Amino acid sequence: MINSKKCITPHYSQLNNEVRSPWRVGKAQVKLRIKQYERLEFTDDFMFSYVMRSNEALCKCLLEHILQIQVERLEFLSSQETLDSYPEAKGVRLDVYIKSSGKVFNVEMQTAVKSDLPQRSRYYQSQIDTSMLQKGQQYKELSDSYVIFICMFDPFGYGHYIYHFRNSCVEVPGLPLGDGSHKVFVNVCGTEGDISNELVEFFNYLRAPQEYDLFTMDNALINYALTEVRKGRRNKEWRLIYMTLMTRYNEFLAEGLEEGRKEGLEKGRKEGLEEGLKEGLKEGLKEGHKEGHKEGHEEGYAQGEKLFADLAQMLLQKGQLKELNHAIVDKSYRDMLYRQFKLIE
Repeated sequence: MINSKKCITPHYSQLNNEVRSPWRVGKAQVKLRIKQYERLEFTDDFMFSYVMRSNEALCKCLLEHILQIQVERLEFLSSQETLDSYPEAKGVRLDVYIKSSGKVFNVEMQTAVKSDLPQRSRYYQSQIDTSMLQKGQQYKELSDSYVIFICMFDPFGYGHYIYHFRNSCVEVPGLPLGDGSHKVFVNVCGTEGDISNELVEFFNYLRAPQEYDLFTMDNALINYALTEVRKGRRNKEWRLIYMTLMTRYNEFLAEGLEEGRKEGLEKGRKEGLEEGLKEGLKEGLKEGHKEGHKEGHEEGYAQGEKLFADLAQMLLQKGQLKELNHAIVDKSYRDMLYRQFKLIE
């Protein structure tokens, strides 16, 4: 079956009905666009993790189609679990974390193009291994682990539906390491590879869910997803959790914007002072310092506020809530994102 539908990446800015959550930082009011809960789809991070956890049949069916293996009864270790191997480590936030008959599966939904997915998969797998060992397992007892990214884009550009990586020897082709680690990247925009027609049609659904109605076709994956998403939208408890999370993100963003404003202000003051001192040599130190301080204050305030506001808007429009949360608390990661989105040189 040929995949003919256009590859679509869900984008918050394309929504007609958005919730705008304003808050103030300093003198400025910032409006945050948040997708309405009733419009969440299976590919949205929150809905994906909750739906996958609530329907074992959907999760089992999806794993079997992607990996082409038989999956026994599933045990959900967690949804949106954070693994911290030691206090100083960067915590890994897992969308769906599952165990089944000597295997563990971490399934992630990726709607935004990211260049660090290979490194991310390596780190996720290492943290899963460390987490298992901390529970008393010996090395030989480590379960086979699968880190699976379901991507709304082609992560490698070869057009394959599935990119499945396992460790093997460079010098002896065909000699597997046999360490039981698997990294799987699913490309819902693919056209190459041997997968079931049911999975191909499911990928079409992920890209254009509005074109599908319940019970219009004989596809268990789509019907499972449609049913659970509709149930999820009516779930008052899930809705409350989602709105609470969004409120927390508003608070985190406000704190982050304030931090950015202060950093910009400090930088502006320093630059303003230096400029003021230079001018002071010509027009008098006192007057130069005063003007430099004033200009530096205004420029630093504006630059710091705008920089973080632009970053927050970009991440939210792409649905990258986890990355935004990380950026709020990690300055080095935030600076990396500034450069990645070309907000700074």
